[in-house]
Amino acid sequence: MIIRVVPTEPEIEYSEDYYELLAQTMGEERAAWARLARAERERELRWYHDHFNTPDDLALWPPELDGGVSNP
Repeated sequence: MIIRVVPTEPEIEYSEDYYELLAQTMGEERAAWARLARAERERELRWYHDHFNTPDDLALWPPELDGGVSNP
């Protein structure tokens, strides 16, 4: 058995000017989301996934398998 270790990508840091541009073009709420650390964004996405019926990329099972609802 071969086990590969895949390094995680380093989080890119953007200047405050970038976030100000986001706020002007996309709105304050989306700029605030972008300012969050990656771990915080993933934690919030996981909460939504766990509490709502969201067949998305966080699902362990694909939507065509009912998102794993009937799977152990």
